Amino acid sequence: MDPEILAGLRDVHRPILEGIYWWPPAIGWWFLLIIVLLIPVVMKVIHIYRIRSAKHYALKEISRYSIEYGSDPRRFAQEVSVLLRRIAILKYGKEKVSSLSGVEWVSFLVKSGGLKIRRSLAMLFAMAPYSRLNKMPEDSVSELKEAAVQWIRKNT
Repeated sequence: MDPEILAGLRDVHRPILEGIYWWPPAIGWWFLLIIVLLIPVVMKVIHIYRIRSAKHYALKEISRYSIEYGSDPRRFAQEVSVLLRRIAILKYGKEKVSSLSGVEWVSFLVKSGGLKIRRSLAMLFAMAPYSRLNKMPEDSVSELKEAAVQWIRKNT
């Protein structure tokens, strides 16, 4: 080997470790940071999608109920009460909503939805699922529908 070629080489030097020697981090750390920051955003988007899809579904179901049970206010009130309870469980949690019945359920609907409906009509929401009465005013279907739509729009 030619000694002149070897004379041109320099000895191995260690890098000078001054300040922050770990910056910039490796690409894996960047990916981890992006994933950690995106998890809350993705969870929020999924939550919004669930709520919006619940709202769309609920409004569609209310329209279907009014067509299907328009001549039977008691059955309409039963179905709408069940639908409102499912939405309330979705938003407020099972432990808070599932134990409510009767007057407590109506007061919850009024408080959480800001409903301004007649007391007798509000009691249909409470008592219709358990009632055997066949006589109810037929015009109550439209009022119940308006109140339910108002509650759904406010709570979804």
